[in-house]
Amino acid sequence: MAKNITLSQASVLRALLDGETTPSRLTPAVAVALATAGALELKGSRLAVTDKAKRVLSRNDKRSNQLSCDSEVARVLQDEILVAKGIVAQHRQVWEAVGQKEFTRAQVLNSLRSLRAVGFLKSFKPSGNNFQVFWARKVELPAAEFEANE
Repeated sequence: MAKNITLSQASVLRALLDGETTPSRLTPAVAVALATAGALELKGSRLAVTDKAKRVLSRNDKRSNQLSCDSEVARVLQDEILVAKGIVAQHRQVWEAVGQKEFTRAQVLNSLRSLRAVGFLKSFKPSGNNFQVFWARKVELPAAEFEANE
């Protein structure tokens, strides 16, 4: 599995790829982190940017965009769409609310699935049609009250 990089490491890697800095100017901690992620390697006795560096950076950007989409979808669901009990939504309604230009359909669907995985949402389809999947808040069942037998 690929190792994720932090935001500061991504900015350093972007500067390396753009030619704004050189690998010799990196701190040892950053150099080791980028080497562990596969973005730097030793060529002889010098550090060099690998061919994999662009993929590491694009993977980081994709993960960052998905996290932004996750938080925006959660905000829109909580504040605008699923405000009352019993309301359901389809993914298109959520996608339009978060902005079709900002996020892709796949990103919104992944966000909905991750919110379902953490227990915030539930999904159901009233028919066998995959285009009629509805999303609703997961209702927590009230705790049962027990009385002691006398």
